[in-house]
Parts: sequence; structure tokens; C-alpha cells
Amino acid sequence: MSVRADVVAVLARYDEDAWVALANRGLLRRARKDLESAQVRVVAEDDVAVEVAVGDLVVRIGVAGPGDATCTCPSPVTCQHVLTAGLYLAAADVDAAADVVEGQDGASGEQGATAADDLHAELMALDAATLTASAGVPGFRWACRLLDDADEPPVLTRNGYLTVTFPRRGLTARYLGGGLDALVLDQTVPHVERFRVAVVLAWQRAHGLVLEPPPPRGSRTAVPSESALSRTASRQRLRSTVAAVLRDTVRVGVSHLSPAVHERLVTSAVWAQGVEYHRLALLLRRISDEVELLLVRSARADDLALLDDVAVAHALVCALEATAGREPATLVGRARTAYDPVRRLDLIGLGGRPWRTGSGYHGLTCLFWDAAGGRMLTWTDARPESLAGFDPRARWRQSAPWPGLSAPAAATGRGVVLTHAQVSPDGRLSGVESTTAAVGGVGGADLLGALPVRDVWGDLAPRRVTGLLDVVDQNALWTVLRPAGALPAQWDAVEQVLRLPLLDAAGDVLVLEVPWSRLHAHAIARLEALGVDLPPGACVVARVQRVRGQLVGEPLSIVLPDRADRAVDALHFDPGPRSGDPSALVADLLAAGAADRPTSEGPDDDPGVVPGPVSALRTVVEQAAQRGCGGTIPGDVHRRLAQAHAAARAVGLSVLTEPDPTLDPAELLLRSSYLVQQVERALG
Repeated sequence: MSVRADVVAVLARYDEDAWVALANRGLLRRARKDLESAQVRVVAEDDVAVEVAVGDLVVRIGVAGPGDATCTCPSPVTCQHVLTAGLYLAAADVDAAADVVEGQDGASGEQGATAADDLHAELMALDAATLTASAGVPGFRWACRLLDDADEPPVLTRNGYLTVTFPRRGLTARYLGGGLDALVLDQTVPHVERFRVAVVLAWQRAHGLVLEPPPPRGSRTAVPSESALSRTASRQRLRSTVAAVLRDTVRVGVSHLSPAVHERLVTSAVWAQGVEYHRLALLLRRISDEVELLLVRSARADDLALLDDVAVAHALVCALEATAGREPATLVGRARTAYDPVRRLDLIGLGGRPWRTGSGYHGLTCLFWDAAGGRMLTWTDARPESLAGFDPRARWRQSAPWPGLSAPAAATGRGVVLTHAQVSPDGRLSGVESTTAAVGGVGGADLLGALPVRDVWGDLAPRRVTGLLDVVDQNALWTVLRPAGALPAQWDAVEQVLRLPLLDAAGDVLVLEVPWSRLHAHAIARLEALGVDLPPGACVVARVQRVRGQLVGEPLSIVLPDRADRAVDALHFDPGPRSGDPSALVADLLAAGAADRPTSEGPDDDPGVVPGPVSALRTVVEQAAQRGCGGTIPGDVHRRLAQAHAAARAVGLSVLTEPDPTLDPAELLLRSSYLVQQVERALG
């Protein structure tokens, strides 16, 4: 039985971008010339592959596609003959090729959707055993950590085929059929099999399937085991090892690191995870990823960002060393995917907000008040924008994550009792189906009595400087404000933000801000219509932070004490008292096609403006760290740092003390880099 039809079906999905990702544009151009000039023909086919002669050479292509094809030429990588054979087979079956092209171009959306659905089903069918067989248990675990640690989730798209893009790496993987080995990556990466596993896991997680890696077999580990060495002693050795490799990155120079340094960082990250230094392990994995980008000369590589991360990791190691044996949980950290079981939670639903990030994700976040625990909890459902069928605003009235609750909207202003809930350390509620919900009514007066109402702005978001190693509780920023009055809402046409100032009894001002987004159009219209007509005694649920010395709040909902039921008015979703009147501002913005301002799940980190001596000190540190301080004249690094520190102290920055001349130059550079970052944050 011939496999030719299956091979042609895979090859027919390849478009220009896919062929270029497989090789490069110049090789593709030469392959097309060969297709016109050389004699190309099928010479054999069986149930495994098709053999195509390109002149005197023979190319063998199976269902895994051209990425796994072989050629009788001596090239160790995908050659132009493989591309020529693939182009020949793809064009041989004109009907199949036309179907795929029509699906990709939108001329036949149903056919394109069917092909993409089939590819989707293939990726979703890959199980843990298959992925482990491809990359091994360590590779599977590496892929899971890559996704767990990602600051920007992968972006998924589907058209004629499926793509997964890792924004921070600038890496795009394409799946056109043919199984796991047929995934096409547009960059050369080490250990390609583990990236392929990460691609599959990313696709599955975005569609609700989370595969866990199998447990390690036997007692063999990649790090010193506790049976041979106590965890305390192992941690001590780790701290010494990590400090040494971090100093070596600066001693060698962050602009020209070697694969040996990368391997040391990867090993240290695994070791840190093994001794449960979760926060250090996360930082080391991030640093090793940045070094890997530098090694493959990726356009996404940034040696100065790498230096900042190395300095923070070095400071974390020093803090762990100083508190050895009594390390606080904030320094040790916890696994990001860890959830704690809670038998019962008595919550009050406070509304929800739709959001969209600059990295291509959008979602819905709902806020709950846990009176017994004295904290805010959140539940979030998010998807890539490229994934069809998900609308954050529509999600508000669709099925809730827990049985017993009809929709997220049904929890607003109601008491919600969750049984067998799962809560993360940072206050995120899991949407597991094992949790059940019971909903009951709460009167406005009773609801306000249970909430943490604040009517004085002076003690909100205190003016304290957070350190780079501090952990900020994002949910603690949410609060319930009872204003004494309000000023008219104002639209900032430059920043594309609606602002509504709230006053407390002392006359202090807290400004509610809503940045323009189509997802926020309803809330902007509500606040614009509200103006100074805030009902007496009403409270505003908002996330409050201090931005450049001023209190700024992001409004979520209004609590109305005079209501006997549904006392919470969700600004993003509920209709206003004059909902029939259109908002001229929103109508004008929509008509003008105003671009959305990305929103996020946390406060913005604006570095602000720093004095010239601080910028000069950063320049000294970066120049020395890029070149490397290993071969410099003794005392030269100390002399330059001392001069830069003295200039900063002259403008009042006493934290930048005289560098210790007895310390290693690499140590001095890392300490100065950390201090510069801390000063920049404090002044921001």
C-alpha cells in the first residue's frame, strides 16, 4: 500500500512561510530553479515513504514531511533537493494543493477549517507516553517548566495549518501534519525534541488539556540526592556553585558567553528545583534561556537584560546565604502551579473585568472577597486572541467553571460557597470541576458590612519602596472605596484614558482610570454617564496603586447599599440607569477606529526618570560586564566604579557607598548593577 496520498496531503499545506521556516529563502529559490531545470520524478513508493529522483540524487520523504526527509547528497541539514522533491510532490496532486490553498486564502473557509480541525485533533491526541518517548522525562519536564515560567504565554493561530509562537524567544513552530517529528521550527535550537514537546503542551493547555510528566524512575537524579547529602548541605553547595557561575558570566562578559556557561546554568536550575529553591530555579531557567538566545544569535537576545537578571539572581543567592537555615518563604518561593486544597470558602462576588495584553492574550477575571481569610481571590479564564470562539465579554454569561454556578455573572453581588476549592498561594482560584458552588442572596447593607470598606485615602498604597526581591501581592491591591464625593469625568485624548476623580472626607483625591479598549468601551460609557452622580453611600471596588506619587484606581464595580438583592453593579457588563442613551465619546472612538491600549493582570512598572549620575553608573557597569572583567588591569574596575558611586552620592544617593576594593571585580559589578536597578525602581 502506498503512502503517497498522505505525504502529498502534508506537503500541500506548506506555504511560502513554512518552506522558508524549514530552510531559508535562498535555498527555496534555488529549489524552484531546480524544479524547472532538473529532471524530477517519482522512482519508488511504499507504505512508509516516497522516493523522488532529483537529477542523479534520490530524496526519500515520509508522512513526517520534508523536515524528516533524507537525501543521497552529503548535506547534513535539509538541502535544496529535499525542497525540490517536496515542491514537486505538492504540485503533483493539483486538486489536493488547490484545496489547501483555498482553505488558507479564505476562498473555502470550510475546507480550511476542516484541515485545521484534523491537525488540532492530531496534536490533542498526543499523550504523555508519546511525548516522553520523544524527549525523555527530563525533556518533558523542561517543556513543562518552559510553559509554567513564561511571562508571555505562547500565541496560537490556525489557518491552513497550526502555529505556536513563543513571543519572548521569537520562535514560531508550524504543524502541517505528520506527527510530532514533523513540527517545523523557524529557528535552529539545541535539543529540538524538547521544544516540539513544549509546542504540543502549549497547544493542549490552551484547549483545556494539561498533561503532567511521569514521575522519575528509580533513584537516579541529575542533582545531589538527599539520601547522599542532606538538603541543608546540598543547598549550601548550590549557593556556592550558583554564585560562582553568575560571577563568571560577568568575568567572561555577557556579550560573549560560551555553551559551557549555559550548561552550568541549566544544571544549577535543575539542582535548585531539586532542593526546593523554587524562586532561584525560576530565575536561573530564565537566565539560561537568555544565554541560549545569545548563543544562537537570535534577534530577541539582549545581553543588557541578561545582566540585570544575573545581578538580581546574585542578590537572591546572597540573601539566601545570609538567611541559611531560616530562609523566609518569600526568598524560597513556591512552585507556580501549586494549589492548596480548601474544604470550604465563603465568598462574595464583586464583579469581573475583560482584558487584553500586548502579547496577544485576552481573558476574563472575576473578583471575590473571602471574609474569613480577609483577602481578595480571583478566577481567570484566558485564551490567545488568535483562538477562534472565545470572547471575554461573552464569557461573562457563559457556563461557570464550577457546578452549581450558572455563569460568572451569576456570582456578582451574591454569596458563593465553594466546596473542595483549590487556591494558589497568590490567591488564584482553580476552575477544576471537583469544586462545587452554592449561590445565595446578600443584601446591600449586609454586603457592605462584610467588605473591607475604606473611606480615607491617606493610608492606601503607602509610599514605601519595594525591593527587587520583594514579592508584591497583586490581589491585595484590590479594595472597596467609599468616596465623600466625585468630580466630573474627564477624557485624556493624548493618553486615551478616562479619568474620574474621587474625594474622601479630607479632600484627598484618588483618580479612577480606564484606558481605552473595545473591551472597556462599556465601562467608559458607564463612568462618563456617572460623572458626579455617584449615589449616596455607594462604594467603588477598585485596584489601587501609587503611580508617580499619585493614587490611581482601576474601577471594577459599584456597591449600592440600598439594594436588597444584587447590590453589586458590574461596570464592565451591567446596563446603566440610562443605558438607552448612547455615549458620544465611545461612539466617536469606535468610529475613528482608535487602537486599543493593552491591559494586564498586574500594575504597570514605570521606571520613571533617574538622575544623570545613576545613568552614568549603569553605563560603567554595562560596558565592563559586556566586555568582561577577567582580563582587566587590577584595580581598574574598582576605580571606575568608585568614581561613578561618588558622583551619585554627590546628588544625595547615599546608598551607593564606596565599593570594597578587596572584593572580586565581578562581585563589585553585580552589586553595583543591583543597586542601580533598586535606585531606578525607588525613583520611579
